[in-house]
Amino acid sequence: MKIAAHRGYSGRYPENTMLAFEMAADAGADEIELDVQLSRDGRVVIFHDESVERLTGHQGWVRDYRFEELSRLNASAAVYGDRFGFNPIPSLDEYFSWVKNTGIVTNIELKNSRFCYEGLEEKTLALIEKYSLTDRVFFSSFNHISLIKCKKLKSVIPCGVLTSKLLGNAGYYVSGGGLDFYHPGLVLLDDETVEDCGNHGVGLNVWTVNDMAGLLRAGDWNCRGIITDFPDVCRAWLEMSGKH
Repeated sequence: MKIAAHRGYSGRYPENTMLAFEMAADAGADEIELDVQLSRDGRVVIFHDESVERLTGHQGWVRDYRFEELSRLNASAAVYGDRFGFNPIPSLDEYFSWVKNTGIVTNIELKNSRFCYEGLEEKTLALIEKYSLTDRVFFSSFNHISLIKCKKLKSVIPCGVLTSKLLGNAGYYVSGGGLDFYHPGLVLLDDETVEDCGNHGVGLNVWTVNDMAGLLRAGDWNCRGIITDFPDVCRAWLEMSGKH
C-alpha cells in the first residue's frame, strides 16, 4: 500500500509548500498529493483553496493574482505566523524541478470544480513532459469531465475520480469513463464498493487516513494507497502491520 503525503507533510508543516514537500520526502512518502490552479497570467501554481485568505491572510482569488504577486505572499502566515519563516506559493514548474531528482510519484489534483480554468490540463501536461515525468504522475479531480479530457490528451497517465459523496456502482462509473482510480473519503468506502471496483479493475486511493484504525481498514480492503497528513507515522504503522 502506497503512502501519499497530503499536500506534502501537511500535518506538521505549511501545506502545499516546498518545505512540506521536502519534509514529506524525508519522512519516506512514496507519493505527494498536491493541488494546482492557474494564476491570472496563466502559470500553474500549487495551492488548495480558490481564495488566498485562509493561508496568507490576504484577500482575493488565486486566479486574480499574477504569479509574481502570488510568489510574494507567505503561504503559511495566517496559520503559523512566522514559525516557519517565509514560504511562497510555489509554481508546479518549481516543484517538478525538485521532484524529478527523487523517486516520488505525484498525485496532481486539478482544482477546477469551482472555477473552470481554461487550459489547465494542457499547461499541466506540458510541464509533465518538460520534466519527463509522464511515468511518475497521475491526475485526480472532483471535475470528472476534466479527467476524461486528460485521458484524451495523454492516455498513458492514470486518472482518479475524487468524490466526497457516496457514489453508487463506483467501479462501473470509473471504468466506464475510461479512468483508472477511485479516490473516495475513507468513510464512504464499504465492502460492496470495494468489490465493484475490483470487478472493474479500478484501483483505490483513499483519504484522509490519520489513524491506525483507518489504516488497517484500508489495508484489509487492499487499497492501492492512502493519503495522509502524517506520512512517517503511517509508514511506521504499515511496517508494523506488514502491509507496506
